[in-house]
Amino acid sequence: MKKTYLTVLTSLLVTALLITSALAWQSTRIGERNFQRAWSAYAYKRPEAAKQYFTAAATSFAEGLAQTPPARSTMFASNLAKAGMSFYYAGRYQESIDTMGKAAQKDDRLWEAFLYSGLSYARLDNKAKTLEQFQTFLKASPAQPLLSSEVSNQMNELEMENGSLADAVAAIEKAALAQTLRNINFGQDSNTPIERCSGRYWWRYNKAPCEKNRVDYR
Repeated sequence: MKKTYLTVLTSLLVTALLITSALAWQSTRIGERNFQRAWSAYAYKRPEAAKQYFTAAATSFAEGLAQTPPARSTMFASNLAKAGMSFYYAGRYQESIDTMGKAAQKDDRLWEAFLYSGLSYARLDNKAKTLEQFQTFLKASPAQPLLSSEVSNQMNELEMENGSLADAVAAIEKAALAQTLRNINFGQDSNTPIERCSGRYWWRYNKAPCEKNRVDYR
């Protein structure tokens, strides 16, 4: 009798874990779908639509990350980066910092982790942490000349007490969009784009992932 009880209990626990994992995976997939929509709107300079989709993505990614344990795919560096970016543009700055910290542990060359952590700290009025993250961003050698130049300029302004954190955020966000549009144009014109639409960091040089890599919810 005891053996049967333990067998049933084990079966129930396994089932519960499988259900939890499935829910976490589903939340991440929904987050990915809305991130794809958000990034497309962002690249087409539709800020209101982008904000709407980033907010929806942030909600789903948060649900996936809150599961115990999170699905394996939720903890991929690329998905953590998408979650962190979504949190930032949704105005959930501390969550962006926390998530980008996890992403950087997975990939220490993931420059988005340091950029968006720096921007989030600036939004939270933490100048010291802002400068620290921006310095790490530059050390990561992101090969993003327009963006890197503006980050460096704004760091100098902040260190010399010539500018505010709000001014730095506005300037760097503007440079980030300009860099994104330049990258996308380069990716479209090049026979060998640096980050293909099938790559794990597809958003760096594309408005959307390849058709076969898009999240399909039909």
